[in-house]
Amino acid sequence: MLHISPELASGLPPVGYAMADYRVYLVGTDGSFCDVVPLVCADDAEAIEHAQRLAVGHDVELWQLDRNVAVFQDKDKTP
Repeated sequence: MLHISPELASGLPPVGYAMADYRVYLVGTDGSFCDVVPLVCADDAEAIEHAQRLAVGHDVELWQLDRNVAVFQDKDKTP
């Protein structure tokens, strides 16, 4: 039988809990996607938290399959 320490298990999702695939698209100055960062997160909130951190030096768009979850403006842009 497999035994997982409580310290390690605390970071795992509950058994039977599905993780979702997300993509963070980095947006170039011309408005086209210039790179993509795959994410596997428990939910939208976790994915949004990760995507927001990437909005430095460029805008980002967070997608799950064909659903646009959020758009974040470059933190370095001056209003």
